[in-house]
Amino acid sequence: MPFALVFTAFAIFWMAATSQMAQMGPASGGALDLFPLLGLSFMFVGLYMAFGIPFWDAYERRHSSYALTDEAAYIAMDLFGRRSLKRFPISDMNALELEDGPQGTVWFNRDVQVYRKTSSYRTTNSVRQTYTTTTRTGFKGIDAPRTIYQMILGQMHRSHHATSS
Repeated sequence: MPFALVFTAFAIFWMAATSQMAQMGPASGGALDLFPLLGLSFMFVGLYMAFGIPFWDAYERRHSSYALTDEAAYIAMDLFGRRSLKRFPISDMNALELEDGPQGTVWFNRDVQVYRKTSSYRTTNSVRQTYTTTTRTGFKGIDAPRTIYQMILGQMHRSHHATSS
């Protein structure tokens, strides 16, 4: 969040400084008058990073319910009237992580998407780029996260021993 606030502050500074430059210019109504508007998109991105992401995360947690059984973890969500229920079998969990604290998080699934893009130019050279995005899934902002973590870990060990026997 500190980066987002610095990012937003710089965008506001940019708009103020370029606005001053435009007013000091020889004639108004030119392209220099539009120069401060370039900072608007940066300001909105900074505001989203500083306030939008934390508010969305809090909204999502407030409208989520979690359940854990011997076989799977369940996440039920009710976002803007759209209900969903997702099941994550213990045997398919691929990334068990604990963010400890009074209101902690237990991550148990990581999904990595790889995107490849090839760009060709007028010459015979082409540029190949690879992008990856990682999405983590888990029980966010829960009480006693260490206890839930230990329960999942125990179920994973029991599941592993049952399949190897």
